[in-house]
Amino acid sequence: MIRPQSYANYVRFPAKHRLDRAAGRSAVAAQRAAGRASNVSEVNTRYEGLFRASQHAARRRATLLLGVSIVVFAVFRIFLSHATYSDLKIYRIEGFAVRNGWDLYGHLPGMQGFATYPPFAAVAFILATPLSVVTLEVLYVAATIALLVWASIACCRLAGATGEGMVTAGCVLAALSIWSEPVYRTLGFGQINVLLLALVIWDFTRAPDSRWRGVGVGLAAALKVTPGIFILYLLLTRRYRFAVTAMVTFAVTFGLSAAIEPRATWRYWTDYLLDPHRVGRLENALNQTMRGLLVRVDHTRDTPHAQLLIILAVLVFGLAAAVYAERVVGDRWGLPACAITGLLTSPISWSHHWVWVVPVVALLWYHARVWLIPTVAIFWSFAVWDVPNTNELHFSALQIALSEWYVIWGLGFLVLTAVITRRRSALLLA
Repeated sequence: MIRPQSYANYVRFPAKHRLDRAAGRSAVAAQRAAGRASNVSEVNTRYEGLFRASQHAARRRATLLLGVSIVVFAVFRIFLSHATYSDLKIYRIEGFAVRNGWDLYGHLPGMQGFATYPPFAAVAFILATPLSVVTLEVLYVAATIALLVWASIACCRLAGATGEGMVTAGCVLAALSIWSEPVYRTLGFGQINVLLLALVIWDFTRAPDSRWRGVGVGLAAALKVTPGIFILYLLLTRRYRFAVTAMVTFAVTFGLSAAIEPRATWRYWTDYLLDPHRVGRLENALNQTMRGLLVRVDHTRDTPHAQLLIILAVLVFGLAAAVYAERVVGDRWGLPACAITGLLTSPISWSHHWVWVVPVVALLWYHARVWLIPTVAIFWSFAVWDVPNTNELHFSALQIALSEWYVIWGLGFLVLTAVITRRRSALLLA
């Protein structure tokens, strides 16, 4: 009920009272809205805090898993499965060859077979010569595992992960990758495959306008020729500045090696590069390439020229799939497809060269998880070692089939890349 005085004022000033009452209602509504907004803000802040806490907890668990994996690996290597580090010792001998003026591609003391890497690699291996074998082995394992962890995180970034989730996933990936056949054998032989992977991934995860983008690919190609396929990939995807930087880097390393080892450089690039027999037996069951498959199937090292067209077809299809993928979905699919193409079409790719399974696992986890099952089953089971590494030219049909695990998987991955790219392209056009 309106009091008399208020009623009198209401009669004398009706419009003013209506405005006052409306203003009062607005103020009350504003207060209530502010209260609700405050409550919502408090809830959001609380959930953000819980989310950050869960991310930190996940990262701690992933780091713990990585630490446990490394410790178990070290204990296993020291007490149960002694590594030979045979290739690491060969690198050291090649460094001594350059340092002492020996014939780099002749018979070297303490080494069975011949040097197979480009001259620049031998020049770089001079850094290993002042170290004792034991010191070199310890430093190699520590550096390779550190590179694996970094590369795993970078691979998750390439696959699309960001922030805390990227680091967490990378630590888990590294913890598991140590036990994959390619990485495990790389560490056992003392190979530089993880270094090559890290150099290439470093280039492809840098800012597009970085002036250093291309140095990693150029160095990788200078250390081991097969990464040169990434320069072709860059040219086909019209990233000319990136490709030119890689080629200039490679040219600089070529000039350096030619200045230090002119005769060895000339002999390697004009003769030894095209001689796969210096690397090993083409028919070896651990040679997971199309050429190895054809040799085992034909039971002869003299592969007919008509069958070599099959390798050319795989090269063309693989690069086409990689370029198509880069244009539609980016390097997350294009780069691994290019790497797998290089592994398949090289004359020799030993099973431990297939460390590119690491970025593929990251890719499949984020974009095609169902394909993780066959990938893990093949690369973590060491199935490629189930057949003997002798007398491969007389394998039965079953033994031939069981010796092609990585080749079959690699061809399947290229097909998967083409199919997924086509589907994404159709969705973008729809």
